[in-house]
Amino acid sequence: MLKIYGPARSRAFRVIWLCKETGIPFEHISLTINVDNAQCKEPWYLSLNPNGRVPTIDDDRLVMWESAAINLYLAEKYRSPLWPGDLAGRARMLQWAFYIANDVEPSLITVLQNRVLLPPEKRNAALADEHDRILRPRLRIFDGALASKPHFGGKAWTMADFMVASVCYTLVATKYDLAEFPRFQAWLLASVERPMAREARTLRE
Repeated sequence: MLKIYGPARSRAFRVIWLCKETGIPFEHISLTINVDNAQCKEPWYLSLNPNGRVPTIDDDRLVMWESAAINLYLAEKYRSPLWPGDLAGRARMLQWAFYIANDVEPSLITVLQNRVLLPPEKRNAALADEHDRILRPRLRIFDGALASKPHFGGKAWTMADFMVASVCYTLVATKYDLAEFPRFQAWLLASVERPMAREARTLRE
């Protein structure tokens, strides 16, 4: 059985959600992160993931880390209903997967850490404001993409949509103001209310 390592309140949530959407049975192995003597820094875990981060999977002895790579692999291997059926759909999926990872997530995480996630004494308001100025034009690109079609995958909600929603879920969880991006906001709220998303959220929330 597929093993997913990492607490549900981490990037491991993205893999759990994909497994729910796809119907992949899995064993969830939570472990401590971001604390003294965290389990993710112990030798047994570093032998799986030398970065000492989460998530990591063990799928029939294939060990992988990096959540985006994991989800693309799992969706293809297990023939997820979200997997695009043609080359154009797969190209669009990769486009949004790379965009969210390279251009959106770094600033998104910096903003949320320094406004919500870190203890108040460790937050840097100036850094949060700087990255918010970077983030908002990039979120506007999402809003614009939804002007001519209902989903990033086109007519249907596909892996292109999943790759964006699984990262941007934290914007909903932390109540980030998305009023400036009404199409993206409506799409994201609908995405996180999908039945399997709600099921995955029970582990996280």
